[in-house]
Amino acid sequence: MKHLLYAFIFGCLLTVSCNKKNEIDHAAIAAEAAKHYYENLISGKHELFMKGLNLPDKLPESYKNQMIKNFEDFIKRQQKEHKGIKKVSVRSAQFLAKDSMANAYLLLHYGDRPPNRLWYLCLRSTVCGICVN
Repeated sequence: MKHLLYAFIFGCLLTVSCNKKNEIDHAAIAAEAAKHYYENLISGKHELFMKGLNLPDKLPESYKNQMIKNFEDFIKRQQKEHKGIKKVSVRSAQFLAKDSMANAYLLLHYGDRPPNRLWYLCLRSTVCGICVN
């Protein structure tokens, strides 16, 4: 009977120790989302990149077309001036729980020089703004 009690206590302790709640890393999620959006941009999926921006759901078709043209021109200019953007990597990220906001800091790796820093602001899981340093 004593052994059964010890086995029961051991099982309870094991269960409690294994049931720790895993914290969600909101900063890492925001950083991966921002990275994914930029990977869409450099791979020519401009409409998917545009869906990641904080824009109204309904945009005039002419405005959408103009934005896509701007994205295409940006990529062409980067190809001409810097041999393109080869990849995007996450430098760091932070989550501000009070504001439900995350900042993701990305690196754009160009073909001809060291990476450039890029700051991406994520507000409530929606990408809101871009600032290139």
